Amino acid sequence: MRKKIFLIIGIVVGIVVLFLIGGEIVKRQTGLHEQAGSTDSNTTEQVPTITANFVDLNQIAAITKFRSCQGHIVVPQDGSETRSNMKHYFYLRKEFTKEQGQVPLYAPFDGYVTDIFDGDGEFSDRNPASRDVSLGTKKGFTARSAWALTILHIVPVETLKEGDAVKAGDLLGYVSLELIPPYFAFDVTYAKMGTMPKQIDNWRSPYKALDSVFNHMDSTVLAEYDKRFGAGTALDFSVAKAMRDASPCQYGEDGRQFSRQLNKDWDNDWIGNLNDAIDKTSSDQGNER
Repeated sequence: MRKKIFLIIGIVVGIVVLFLIGGEIVKRQTGLHEQAGSTDSNTTEQVPTITANFVDLNQIAAITKFRSCQGHIVVPQDGSETRSNMKHYFYLRKEFTKEQGQVPLYAPFDGYVTDIFDGDGEFSDRNPASRDVSLGTKKGFTARSAWALTILHIVPVETLKEGDAVKAGDLLGYVSLELIPPYFAFDVTYAKMGTMPKQIDNWRSPYKALDSVFNHMDSTVLAEYDKRFGAGTALDFSVAKAMRDASPCQYGEDGRQFSRQLNKDWDNDWIGNLNDAIDKTSSDQGNER
């Protein structure tokens, strides 16, 4: 009888210990996502892991951080984030902006083309061939509600179609040279799409959740960024949520674009050297998208 009691006590203690250890692991993982990126509480969902770089980093001058004050507001629909831009802008080195077709873009993982979007004529100065191409690991009806990586301002290869299967490293297309004064850039988001866009200030958010693409790179890919920019962790490419909550990005006079003058940390919003991207002949006026 006594042995049975001790056995039962031992089992109960073991279960409690396992529960506490498991809870601590989940807590630590959740804390990392809250600091560096994810705005979605479902951390158990299978999400795409980037196993190949989508661009040659020798063609990139600088990359904006997650939650930067560059461009305009890009936040999820649920109000969990204060004013910031949760895209990454990849600024091209100016020597690769002389003509279209100089900067190829590649599939970052094995998966499917979940969407090819033409912008709906939102920007009158957009290259008519420019698209936003989304890639995920799901296909069909549920693909849009799953996590996906989207490259904005890309001219896809003619054969690329929605639903196509792609392999990591496959050519998707080329950066569309649309001037966002005083530099050229393409954008990358890692997000879940909402059912319908939601008006947030002067921007319509299509995103249910957003994360930093750098939170989902394998160590080999992330090492390429460390070699090129001296930034070897995902945290290097993010502004911490607590920091941004304490200092929301401020709009300029148009109430849409963030102001360089009003955002004190503007010069710390990217990794790399933005001077390598600046086109001195361009105007200082324009819309960052």
